[in-house]
Amino acid sequence: MLLAAAVVLTAPAAQQEAADGMRIRRVEVRGLQNIREGFVRRIIKTRAGQVLSRKQLQEDVRELWRTRKFVNVFADTSVEGGQAVVTFHFEERPAIAAVEIIGNKQFTDAQLFNELSFAAGSPLDLFAINEGLANIERKYREKGFYYVKVTLDEQALQHDRRVIYHIIEGPRVRVRKIELEGVHAFPQPRIRLMIRTKTYLWILRSGALDQEQVERDAQEIQNFYRKEGFLDARVGYRLDFESVSREDVKLVFVVEEGPRYAIHEIRIRGNETFPTDRIRADLKLSPGDVLRDENLQEDVKRIEDAYGEIGYVDARVTTSYDYLEQPGLVVLDLDIYEGPRSRFGRITIRGNEHTKDEVVRRELRFYPDEDYNTVATRDAEQRLYNTGLFNRATITPLKDVGGYREALVEVEEADTVNFLIGVGVSTDSGVLGSLTINNRNFDLFDWPRTWGEFFRGQAFRGAGQRLRFQAEPGTELTRFRIDFTEPYLLDRPLRYDLSLYLYQRGRASYDEQRLGFTTSLSKRFETGMFAGWAVEGALRFEGVKIDNLRPLAANDIVDAKGSDFLTSVKATIVRDTTDSRLIPTRGYRFSLGWEQVGALGGEYSFGKPFVSFGWYKTVRTDVFDRKSVLATRADLGYIVGNHAPVYERFYGGGFGSIRGFEYHGVSPRAGIFDDRVGGKFIVLTGAEYSVPLYGKNLRGVTFIDMGTVEEDFGITSWRVAVGFGLRVHVNFFGPVPIVLDFGFPVAKEDDDDTRVFTFSFGASF
Repeated sequence: MLLAAAVVLTAPAAQQEAADGMRIRRVEVRGLQNIREGFVRRIIKTRAGQVLSRKQLQEDVRELWRTRKFVNVFADTSVEGGQAVVTFHFEERPAIAAVEIIGNKQFTDAQLFNELSFAAGSPLDLFAINEGLANIERKYREKGFYYVKVTLDEQALQHDRRVIYHIIEGPRVRVRKIELEGVHAFPQPRIRLMIRTKTYLWILRSGALDQEQVERDAQEIQNFYRKEGFLDARVGYRLDFESVSREDVKLVFVVEEGPRYAIHEIRIRGNETFPTDRIRADLKLSPGDVLRDENLQEDVKRIEDAYGEIGYVDARVTTSYDYLEQPGLVVLDLDIYEGPRSRFGRITIRGNEHTKDEVVRRELRFYPDEDYNTVATRDAEQRLYNTGLFNRATITPLKDVGGYREALVEVEEADTVNFLIGVGVSTDSGVLGSLTINNRNFDLFDWPRTWGEFFRGQAFRGAGQRLRFQAEPGTELTRFRIDFTEPYLLDRPLRYDLSLYLYQRGRASYDEQRLGFTTSLSKRFETGMFAGWAVEGALRFEGVKIDNLRPLAANDIVDAKGSDFLTSVKATIVRDTTDSRLIPTRGYRFSLGWEQVGALGGEYSFGKPFVSFGWYKTVRTDVFDRKSVLATRADLGYIVGNHAPVYERFYGGGFGSIRGFEYHGVSPRAGIFDDRVGGKFIVLTGAEYSVPLYGKNLRGVTFIDMGTVEEDFGITSWRVAVGFGLRVHVNFFGPVPIVLDFGFPVAKEDDDDTRVFTFSFGASF
């Protein structure tokens, strides 16, 4: 009632009231004592020089009321010199004289003051004061003070405007045990994974009883059951105190599972565009199946996508159940709202301050006058994000006008120029320093017109090209390289890469140095029978130097001593359906190729055919949208010819190969010191299962790695290692995780070099 009265514009009867549309001469503020005028002027939108709008005045008054700093606010207008004068009148709330907290021992005053949205001198706001009381109680309960009581001194507030909270903390209650009652349909460990309340564990866990969290845990378990078809499931909890002092408690979640419902019949209604039989054929669920929410939502998405692909942008499917008299059976109703059919109209791009429109448009792959394809727009959003140029990309269909809908493409540009100084540690490569300058939105042809443009970063950007300078001096490995990528050569789906590099590494029996460059051109097929495939051709020109040989090194190593010049031509076909290049959770990657060394001259001539396959599947997704992923892989390579030097042969062991063995620790041997001389044939295979452990930043893995490296084609030995590890994602360090793996060989050869613990860590600062 007070707000409604306050927004009525009033003016003294003696002065002339200004009319809408008059030019505003000035805006006055009256009645402020403790609140600064600048605070008010930041909120109101009525300004001198504008035309008067009573609707805007009313909105300004409402916004001022929402600050909760005033007892009364109103605005009036007058006329002066033919222009409007607007005056805002205020009556401030009385100020709080003091804020005190009495009885707190577990938390300091400062810690509890952080829970309050006000302080001494702030306007007296009863809502904020009561909210502060609730926040203090919540803070105590989160730490296990189940019996805490916080009261407000009403007399001090009414007579002296002093806010005084009295706290009776009570004892801290710890959860000693967590039990489940009534769980029969699922293994108890599966249900326990949903419970975020933890038992007390000395030093490591407080075991605090937070009743709000317990209630959320019960709700999560109940939601899980209902999504698994137990539509009548109910979950509650019981607190069994285990001592007279009532400081230790056993938390018991009580589950009433009820029957698991199956589908008796599926009724499809509202469809006119697609026949019912066509829709049924696309469904994963069928009569007799358990009514699992995951499968149901997949079916809903299939139907909506089928409509969305042909222009039914607003098509929606709602679900409902009819319970039958027979227990455990329901009729599933799928009600389809088709809406109008639309085509793409104008395509508008917003938010690309530095990036050229063409860089965005080439990732869209849809065009005006085509059916408005919602699946295509969703895929385009993912492609835009995958470029690394944008933090966010959304494509929104605007209002249908005559059967056409404008597609609004909104992007939020990422910071694409990085200067990084870092350090990395790996069991494969030792300690590496790193100096990197990386521009992921480079433009080779955007030369600066002045030095000022260059130093302000206003040149060489916006075309979506990538340029990286990297220097990595290290204890065992040193690398320097320059990489350039044009992902759309001549604005076509042709990717061009050029890399120049210097590489130095100390091997067990010799030192290796490479200086050279590679260049490649790849073509991606986006439509037709080869959609999703890519072909690549690459050239390599390289100078290699082998020196510092160990005395009495194997003859193969002695033969490679000195400087050589290599060239090669490589052709590869690739298919990649994974959802992420760095951390895939579904899909597969397949590549098949041949590299011919010596094709353009050089000291050596031989061929290297290879094939690689990786498959990824999300096994389950938990209530926090964290995925458990199964990954399998297989790699095979062979050297055709007898003239490959040791530094071009195959070796096994380490990351990406066979964990549990040293880097290059799996190899044919020669010489009196059993030097590693590499093989002509390699086959690697394995599987890894990755699960979330804590939050989104810690994952656990179990794995099996297998394979061999042979002197020639064929398998005469086989290595197997099993193990486990951790993946720690630290946001500050970027997308690549810290890797810690423990591998245990269960099948090996006597001369293999093993290593139980392998790790990789990199940080930039």
